[in-house]
Amino acid sequence: MRLGAILFTLGYGGCMIALLMLLPWLASLLDPTYAHAGNFAIGLMLTAFVSGALLLSGYSSRRHRANGIELLLIMVLFWTLLPAIAAIPFIGATQIDGLVAAYFEAVSALTTSGGSVLAVPEVEATPILLWRAVLSWLGGLWTLVFAVAVLAPFGIGGITLIGSPLLQHEEDAPLSSRLGRPLRLILPVYLMFTALGIIGLLAFGSPFVEAMCLALSAISTSGMSVDSKSLGDLLNIGGQTVMAILCFIGSISVPILMVLTLGRDARSSFQVTEMRVFVSLIIAYIAITFMAVPNAGGLGVVFQSISLHSTAGFNFVAGAELGNWPVVWVMLPVLIGGMALSTSGGVKVMRAIILAKDLGSELGKLSYPSSVHPLSLEGRHLQDRDFNAAWAYTAIFILFVTLGVLLLGLFGTSLADAWPIVLGALTNSLAIAGHLDLPLGFGQMSDGLQITLALLMIAGRIELLILMVLFTSSFWRYMR
Repeated sequence: MRLGAILFTLGYGGCMIALLMLLPWLASLLDPTYAHAGNFAIGLMLTAFVSGALLLSGYSSRRHRANGIELLLIMVLFWTLLPAIAAIPFIGATQIDGLVAAYFEAVSALTTSGGSVLAVPEVEATPILLWRAVLSWLGGLWTLVFAVAVLAPFGIGGITLIGSPLLQHEEDAPLSSRLGRPLRLILPVYLMFTALGIIGLLAFGSPFVEAMCLALSAISTSGMSVDSKSLGDLLNIGGQTVMAILCFIGSISVPILMVLTLGRDARSSFQVTEMRVFVSLIIAYIAITFMAVPNAGGLGVVFQSISLHSTAGFNFVAGAELGNWPVVWVMLPVLIGGMALSTSGGVKVMRAIILAKDLGSELGKLSYPSSVHPLSLEGRHLQDRDFNAAWAYTAIFILFVTLGVLLLGLFGTSLADAWPIVLGALTNSLAIAGHLDLPLGFGQMSDGLQITLALLMIAGRIELLILMVLFTSSFWRYMR
């Protein structure tokens, strides 16, 4: 194992955190009370020092060929170790009382899960809210880069990279190129949509800090708001529309997003099977909600459907009406989630399509046992390994949900409250759990419960199967 390459990559990620930490630090200097200037200054210095040391220690190994196991390990370490340094400024928040709560907040932001210890965010100072939104945005960027560089090439859970030669890579590419090239391609597009979102919210009357925080959270599908009120009460119709569009963009697959941005055959992007199924699910959910849920009406239901399917978890329904919706109905779309290779969580629409095709094929064989049912997706013939990978991910997902519910039960959480929290953590849509009228808020949870949820959020973000690799004998042989 080339430890230097791993250290260099972690240092690069830490430098990104340090660079973005300048924004809330400058905001704290503009505050006449300088209430958070100290904790952001300390966090900035520690992050810069640690990141610089990691960069220097692994600089000579940066151009080594990217090894598969190393890439998987780097992905795990990014989501587990780097939140520890990102959590330092949160210790100064009014509603955060220790390192564990600060780490939970940082993990929730970087994994774009959105569950927050800050039950009343509007009482917090601007630097804290801005830092939380910036971390969400950075976590969304990391998610896209790792999806292209790690998840798709390895076919994790049946997810593959198709339809965009721009994002393809060479198998013998060095580590710096394997991660750096997708970053250079994705970052301008990600920045562009973020800037357009901020401008849109400003145009519809949102204050600058509010517009910036909401746009950063929406494009990354983290669902972290700046106010305890629903977006239906906080924003006008124009602002809500901008937020819903940003959530939808965040849940679109990166290859499709690149095609739309470059303007090359943009119409064909909406003919992609995964896109058509995703849009159909959103529309069907809207129609059924209008008919089946009492007092559901207006554009709030349309925006809420987009928010749930993108796993952003914003509350667009006015007042506390969302808490009266059936919990199963609220959690169903976040279970499926958005498109593959996007910032959204969940099982992903592509896997759902693969599983549906396989089930349909097996049912057809019951009627005609000797028939042959060749299956394809976007012109690519689906093979047994695609179906096996999708079913393996589903089995592991069910296993983690079960274990998560049992763990929360050990901490005294009832079954009725545990399963939506666990499902929200594993689908990186924990923000929605804060709107379900659950008796226990994230800030009231014990340290053990917060750590458990943080680990579940990390497990969901790294697609579960990668976590299982750490428990294999081949991985530990390679580590030795």
